[in-house]
Amino acid sequence: MKTLKRWLVVFLCGSLIFLSGCEFRDIDLRLFVVSIGIDLSENPQMYRFTFKIAIPTGDPMSGEEKSLLITQESVSIAQAIREVKSKVDKELDFGHCKGVMYGEPYARRDISKIQDWTVRRRDMQLLMYPAVAVPTAEEVLKAEPPTERIAGNAIFLALSEEGTESPFITKTYSFDLTRRMVERGEDPVMPVVEIMGNNILNINRVALMDKKKVKMILSPDDTRLFNLLDLRNLSTNLGITENGNLLEINTDRTRAKYKIRKDKAGHEAIDYTIRITAILEEKEDPQQFTPEDLKRVEDKFNKHLSQEIKDMLVKVQKTGLDPLGFGLRYGGTHWNNNTEMEEWADMYPQIKFNVNVKVTIKSTGYKR
Repeated sequence: MKTLKRWLVVFLCGSLIFLSGCEFRDIDLRLFVVSIGIDLSENPQMYRFTFKIAIPTGDPMSGEEKSLLITQESVSIAQAIREVKSKVDKELDFGHCKGVMYGEPYARRDISKIQDWTVRRRDMQLLMYPAVAVPTAEEVLKAEPPTERIAGNAIFLALSEEGTESPFITKTYSFDLTRRMVERGEDPVMPVVEIMGNNILNINRVALMDKKKVKMILSPDDTRLFNLLDLRNLSTNLGITENGNLLEINTDRTRAKYKIRKDKAGHEAIDYTIRITAILEEKEDPQQFTPEDLKRVEDKFNKHLSQEIKDMLVKVQKTGLDPLGFGLRYGGTHWNNNTEMEEWADMYPQIKFNVNVKVTIKSTGYKR
């Protein structure tokens, strides 16, 4: 018995010789791709791929950042990555890739191929931040804002709202973009990142898409109203003019809800109720407001915002897009499993919007 055990141990030890080890590479043998950009190429058969690579340094708080930008033209992103590997001396690591920038001309064609690649590749994060880049993805990735401490991090601190909080930024995750691209009744959206002079990144618009491409980019004011409907407790300012004097409120709490009303054919409507609690932040009139004055200002804000929001909703409706998911709500509350989405497709182009804004100014912002 002892002899058998001895030979078994020898056999097992000998078999270890034929086992192959894993190809793990230390951190000093890796290059971290932090973002990817896709643009159209002058060659219609190819695309232009840009990879922003962060080079590891010592202390990130020292302000020293090193990055490498490599652009490769290829027929596919998989081929481009293999070609880029022949231009560097270390292994490309996509585990820290935080976003993909679609150049606007490319995004207006079809992003489904690249978006599908980002969710299929095993080492890409589903929590990446996709965005439309203006004028091109390459130009946006070249930007190095003075406030940036880690290479390529400025864009994603803004897109994730971890570093800044803006009513003009529409946060979108890669997994949610992919879901909306296949979901019936809800269309995709992406924030728009624009490069301005002196390496300044401006993110104040949202791109509305059909299931494959960008069809419309909202203005900054419409983007803020879109976020007001899409998010709760949006912190923003809203303004009106009364007797030539500017009045600005700063929102404290916001909530938008709606109901799809289908009383009879041809008279369908979406009834929106938006409640806003705010503080009077700025006014040019030096006179102190009385409670009656505040009530008058609230009514004027209600009327003004109701019309602006309705105009924005009608503008989006005319494109045939449904970024707020009205169709998804309708399909989830009408259980004709065979025809509800067809009913919604016929209903949406002529549906009416009724918007009721209720502003409550809880403080004038100061006391005397």
